[in-house]
Amino acid sequence: MPIVKKTIAIHPILDKYVRRTWALLVEAGYDATYSLALNFMLLGAVLEATKEGGWSEETRKVVWDSFLKDRKAIEELNLEDMLTNLAEYITPKHVTVEIREKVRVKERNVSIKAEKRREDE
Repeated sequence: MPIVKKTIAIHPILDKYVRRTWALLVEAGYDATYSLALNFMLLGAVLEATKEGGWSEETRKVVWDSFLKDRKAIEELNLEDMLTNLAEYITPKHVTVEIREKVRVKERNVSIKAEKRREDE
């Protein structure tokens, strides 16, 4: 079985359900980890998508129409992924924390400015 050791950014909704699944697996007596719960969920999703008829229309709409069009969520996931990669490969831990905080401050400033512009209009 291939083992991929890479940090990935997980959408908060997915993280919530992976953690719920993890808890259910542990309660059911399995020696479960976050990775096992995530694989459990992904395998179920893949099997549902590949069976005749595939995902329900409702599921398809949520994934394709809602999630993929949510630019903010996608940009946040991509940013977290890029910051993590940067931290792992070229910066010491204390610098990573400083970079993340500076990015968050800039994001907040941009949001505040955009909000003020909307109010002024």
